[in-house]
Order: sequence, then structure tokens, then C-alpha cells
Amino acid sequence: MRSTETDKEALLDDADGQRLRALTERFGGRLRVIAKQSVTYWFSHEKLDTLLAQYVRSLEGCELIYAIDQSGRQVSSNIYPTRIDKDSYGQDLSRRPYVVSLSVLSNLARHEAFACNEYVSAATGEPCFTAMYGVTSDSALLGFIAADFNPQWESLGIGGS
Repeated sequence: MRSTETDKEALLDDADGQRLRALTERFGGRLRVIAKQSVTYWFSHEKLDTLLAQYVRSLEGCELIYAIDQSGRQVSSNIYPTRIDKDSYGQDLSRRPYVVSLSVLSNLARHEAFACNEYVSAATGEPCFTAMYGVTSDSALLGFIAADFNPQWESLGIGGS
């Protein structure tokens, strides 16, 4: 059996791993800022929507940004660059590929951004990567800010060939 560090290196050596690393390196700082500011509005989805709407256009290539709690329940609307989908508030995202890993990634999420492997977005019907950052208050993990990116967008520098 290989060590965890060796497994991580193997993941980052493949094409998807390189794209995920590029995504988190490029947007991790901005997601951190959004996550820190989200604490103030976490329990008011209208105010949280307003905050996320202020940032969605600052994440080049971001198709959609939203917030989820630790169990995968959405605590904001889907915020697109040109509109807000309020019907998405409260939806259960616990079966999404990235939510399955949240319990494992919760410690990582307190300190850095992470991204999941490519999957088909239920919101857009297109392939996407989701970059996430944990929202914490003192030592409590409240949930995550999630931003979906289309892997083909050249502006990300992570698109497939």
C-alpha cells in the first residue's frame, strides 16, 4: 500500500490533478476572502446571496457560485454572473461528487481551497470542476463556498486539450 503523500503526488501528476491544482492556486485566495466574509451572513441566505453576487464576476470563468452546509444542503441561491436562481436555495446536494468527500476534506478546507474531479453540472448540464473553501467561525466549520468552472474555458489555464 502506498502512503497518502505518494497517492497525492500520483493524483497531481495526472492531467486532472494538474488542472485541479491550477484551479485552486488561481482562485484559492479569492475563495478564502469570500469564505471569511460569508461568516457574517451565513444564517441569512438573502444577505449571503448579495455577498456572493458581488464576487461571482471576479472569478474569471466562474459559471456559478453558491454555499452549502456540512451535510450538503445549499444555504444560498445559485449565483450566476448574470442572474440569481432563488429556487436552488435549500436543495440537497449531498449526492454530488464533491460532497461525498467533505467529511474527509473538512480539515483541509479550513486552511486552503480544494477542487473535485470533473463531473456534469446539474445546474448547467455541462462538465465542470468545483473549487471550494471552508467557512469557519472560530473553530467550527459551518460549510463551504463552492464555485463551478467549465474545464474548457481557456481563461482558466486549466482546459483540456
